[in-house]
Amino acid sequence: MGPSGSGKSTLTLCLDGLIPHVVEGDYSGRVSVAGLLVGDTPVHVLAQQAGLVFQDPDAQFCTLTVEDEVAFGLENLGRAPGDIEAAIDAALDSVGLAGYRGRRLDMLSGGEKQRVALAAVLAMGPRLLVLDEPSANLDPRATSELFTLLRGLAHDRRHTVVIIEHKLDDVIDWVDRVLVLDAHGRLLCQGDAREVFYAHGGALQAAGVWRPQTVELVTGLREAGWEVEGSPLGVAETAAALAATPGLTGRLREAAGSHGGSGGAPPGPDEPLLAVKDLTFRYSNAKEMPAALTEVTMSMPRGAFLAIAGANGAGKSTLGALMTGVLRPPRGHVFLEGEDVTDSGPHALSSRVGYVFQNPEHQFVSDTVVGELAYSLSPKAARKGARHLTDAQRGLTETWLDRLGLLNLAQANPFTLSQGQKRRLSVAALLIRGQSALVLDEPTLGQDESQAGRMMAMMQEFRAAGGTVAMITHDMRLVSEYADSLLVLSHGGVMYSGAPAGFFARPELVEASGLAVPAIGRVCTHMHAPAAFSNGLLTVRAFLETAGAGPGRGIGPGGE
Repeated sequence: MGPSGSGKSTLTLCLDGLIPHVVEGDYSGRVSVAGLLVGDTPVHVLAQQAGLVFQDPDAQFCTLTVEDEVAFGLENLGRAPGDIEAAIDAALDSVGLAGYRGRRLDMLSGGEKQRVALAAVLAMGPRLLVLDEPSANLDPRATSELFTLLRGLAHDRRHTVVIIEHKLDDVIDWVDRVLVLDAHGRLLCQGDAREVFYAHGGALQAAGVWRPQTVELVTGLREAGWEVEGSPLGVAETAAALAATPGLTGRLREAAGSHGGSGGAPPGPDEPLLAVKDLTFRYSNAKEMPAALTEVTMSMPRGAFLAIAGANGAGKSTLGALMTGVLRPPRGHVFLEGEDVTDSGPHALSSRVGYVFQNPEHQFVSDTVVGELAYSLSPKAARKGARHLTDAQRGLTETWLDRLGLLNLAQANPFTLSQGQKRRLSVAALLIRGQSALVLDEPTLGQDESQAGRMMAMMQEFRAAGGTVAMITHDMRLVSEYADSLLVLSHGGVMYSGAPAGFFARPELVEASGLAVPAIGRVCTHMHAPAAFSNGLLTVRAFLETAGAGPGRGIGPGGE
C-alpha cells in the first residue's frame, strides 16, 4: 500500500527483474526471489519464479486467443507440446475459465481478461505471484470473483502472493502482512494487518493511504465514546464486534424509528440542464452485436450530482460519450438546456460540457503537463508554447497544478506520470475551462485517499458554483458518499433511476446489476440494523452521526 506515486508499481518491477534489466535507472541494494539474486539473474529465468499481473491485462497480452496467450510463456521456455497443452487446461481450470480456450481476447469482459492474464502467469508455475491493482478496471461482481480466486490461491499456500490494492474491505481479512510506502518511496510501516491499521492508523491517514471502511468505522466509534472490543477487520468480524458493543444496536434501532427515508436528488428547474430521451445507439462497426444502449431516458437538473453505474459493458461510457458529443447521438434524443446537441458544433458543445475519459492517455495532446492545461485554455497559444499564454492564463495553470500536487511535474511528459497523476491531470484539463457540466468516467481510479478526497472536494466546489456532475463509477463507496441520484445500466438499458439508498435497499436488484452494497451497508445487514437503508446509513460519516456519542462520552463539568 501507499499513496499515488509512492513507488508501489516500481517495487513490483524490481521483483521480476524488469528493473534493472529492462527499465533503465540508478539501481542499488539487493533483491532476491526464490534464492535468486535479481540483479544477476536474466528476466526469462526470473519469470519462472515470479509472475507479474498488470493493472490493465491488455497491456500484457501478446496474442489474440485465450489458449495462445496462456501458451505464450511456456512456448518461449521451450516446454514440450504435451506439457503445454496440459498446463493450459490446468491454468484455465484454476481461474474458472475451463472451456474458454478458443475465445478471442478482444471479445472477453474485463474480469475474464484479468483471469486470462492470471492464468498465463500461473501456467509458468511461479513461486511468487505479484498483482498490481488487478481489480482497478473491474466492476464489483468481477472484483468479487477475482478476489475469491485469489483468496483460494493464498489459502492453498502454493504461491507467495503480493498484491497492490485499494479495495481493502474485500481483501484485508485474508492477507498475512501489510507493507506501506510513503510518498517518497520509503518504508512507512509493515506488520500484521491489525497492527498496521489500528496502531498506525494516524500515520496512514496523514500519508493519504486508504484504510478499510470497517477500520474507519471502529476507530470513529471509539473516538465517540463507544467501547468496541478487539481489532476487527472484515465485514462479518466488524459486525459481530459492533453487535456486541453495549447500547449500539439499540441506538441504531431508535434512529430507524425517528427518521424518515433518505431523499433523492434535490429538485431542479422545470427544464433540466441535460436530458436524454429514448436514446438507442449501436456502433457502426458492430452491426451484428446488440445495441450498446436501448431506449435510455434520464435527466440531470442543474447542480445535481448523478452517479452512473453498472457492470462492465453495460453502456456507461457510451452514454457519457453521447451526452458530451464525443460520440454523435441521433437527432432528437440528447438535449442541453432544451436544445438538441446535434444542432451545436463540437467546439460549442465542448465549451459547455466536458468529458473526462476512462483512460486519461486518450485525451492527452501535449508533451508537457503544463502544456495540457495550456491547451485547454488556448489551443492556438499552447501550440506556440506556454510563454504565449497571458499572465492570467499562466497563473491559472500554476494554480491548478498546485491544487492537484503536480506543480513539480509541470515540464514532465504526461505519458511518464503514474496512473493516479495522469488521472488528476485529465480532470484538471477539463475543470480549468469552467464548463457548466462535467461527465467523469472513473475519475478516482488509481487515486490514494487524500487525492481522491481532494478531487471529489473539487467536484463539490464545482457543483456549489452551479456546475452539474455526472460520474461514471464502479466505486459504490463514492456513490454512497457523494451522489444524490443514481442511474444503473444493465445490458444497455436502465435498470434503476433514483436515490442511491433506494437501490441498495433492494438486494435482488443489486445482485442482478453486478454491483455491490458498500461495506458499511453490509456491516449493518449483518447486524440486522433496520436504519441502514431507510436512512441511507451507507457511509462511515452517516453511521457515526446516527450512533452519536457513546456511553463512554458523557456530559461532564466541562460540557464535553
